[in-house]
Amino acid sequence: MKSFLVSFLLFAFSLTAAGMERPNIVFIHMEDMGVQIPAYGDQTIATPNLDQLAADGIVFERAHVSAASCASSRGTLFSGLYPHQNGIMGFVQQHGFYYRDGTPTFVKDLKAAGYYTGLTYKNGVESSHYKRPPVPFDFKPKYTENWLKGLTGKQAIKSKGNPPLVSYAVDNFQYFLENLEEGQPFYFQAQTPDSHHVWDRPHFIRDGETGWPYPEVDQSRIKFTPGWGDALIPTGALLEKVSQYYRAIQRVDWYVGRILKLLEEHGHADNTLVVFSSDHGPSHLLRGKTTPHEFGLRVPFIVRWPGQIKEPGTRSNALVSFVDLYPTFVEVAGLEIPTHLPGHSILPALNGEDSIRKHLYSAFVAHTTGVHQYWPSRTVTDGRWKLIHHVFGDGKRSRYVGKNKAIFCLNKQIDSMPDNALARRLRHRSEVPPAFELYDLKNDPNEHHNLFGATEYLEIEQRLSTKLKSWRRQVADPFLDEAFVQRFNRVYHENYELWKSRGGSKMNDKNLLDFSEFIPNWDPTDYVRQKDQ
Repeated sequence: MKSFLVSFLLFAFSLTAAGMERPNIVFIHMEDMGVQIPAYGDQTIATPNLDQLAADGIVFERAHVSAASCASSRGTLFSGLYPHQNGIMGFVQQHGFYYRDGTPTFVKDLKAAGYYTGLTYKNGVESSHYKRPPVPFDFKPKYTENWLKGLTGKQAIKSKGNPPLVSYAVDNFQYFLENLEEGQPFYFQAQTPDSHHVWDRPHFIRDGETGWPYPEVDQSRIKFTPGWGDALIPTGALLEKVSQYYRAIQRVDWYVGRILKLLEEHGHADNTLVVFSSDHGPSHLLRGKTTPHEFGLRVPFIVRWPGQIKEPGTRSNALVSFVDLYPTFVEVAGLEIPTHLPGHSILPALNGEDSIRKHLYSAFVAHTTGVHQYWPSRTVTDGRWKLIHHVFGDGKRSRYVGKNKAIFCLNKQIDSMPDNALARRLRHRSEVPPAFELYDLKNDPNEHHNLFGATEYLEIEQRLSTKLKSWRRQVADPFLDEAFVQRFNRVYHENYELWKSRGGSKMNDKNLLDFSEFIPNWDPTDYVRQKDQ
């Protein structure tokens, strides 16, 4: 650690002495995308731009989000706090969750330090509750707007029926770079919605764009259903759905290439930290989004920073959590890391230092308002062994209410294969979870075999259970309090009925559900200020 601090201080001093610009930061942040790319061993499709990014940087093998839900994951990204700490325990807008008033965010810190900030697509923490935006980006076009082409609002939508949203995101980053003040450092969050289900979106890229289209997905190369491994070999409609997911990843790769090219064209490539990741894993395949499984929590995490990575083209086993992004970004900018943050800067890992973090944790509460999206879970992993705790799990209670239409193709295939006992067992365990699950991620990366309760793994089970309980107390997890759980249950179900009566997803965003009693004003003394270990 000391060697890294010395080298980083020398680097910062050299910048000052030479009058060079402070480092820029570009976070290429995708939606609903797992690790199904060659950089992580999946050779189904070619991703040349992500391959090059990995060759020029460092691939982190084990990166987790704080919760496999968009709003909660992004809430952690900006605040450096777990969902129950920052207030975003479920979806924002009409669904009623929002940041605790006064919650610090790294966007505020970077702006105060003179950084110009921007993003494409959404920030994911919007709410009409706020008097002032908690993530006040300087440049934030709507995802249907194209500032480079002068198209905004309905003009953009009418321009070609369906806007080519990936191309728009590229154009808007170009506009951002072209309108920077000379020498001003910047943070940019480059995003598109194309890897979000529905995956079949041929209009996302303009006809005739350089480097597009990529070759069609060769379905004969799809050997497994992502998140299921050899427990489910896709055919028919499920195979088509999975191939559409890989097609979306091709669009992501094209987008990454264009973002990196623009950095080069505008002279920023050598002085910019680039991070590529995702807000959580894919949806519509049951064991991903909204679940505590690896397919939901584990995300790609590739970092490039010319001149600052000890050995480009390498891989790191350092554990990375999304609570680590805030401290990383402010340290890159030369700022002090706020003492209330539970995470760690990942900069030592870029220099080959041993990981400070010894465990990864997650804290999912809810996704959208539907009762089938409310299923609190907590996880801990040391990278090899992983313990899942379903707060309501008992092996009898279903986490889904009614038919799960989102996984129709998957269910249809499983039901057509009566001899596939493993797939049926995994589906049942996902739909009717036990209280605890224990997995050996080295020998069982797809989490097929629940080892919890087996005598030979009792020591591991007890060690992780103790660690999870300790962490939950450290971060003041309110779901440790049974009285809180009962009160939260009551309010959640009352709000669900209110949500339905107001039109469900068609409800006006300004007509918020009320979860305010669970979202007090920001106070860092509400939990023990210790770093995750």
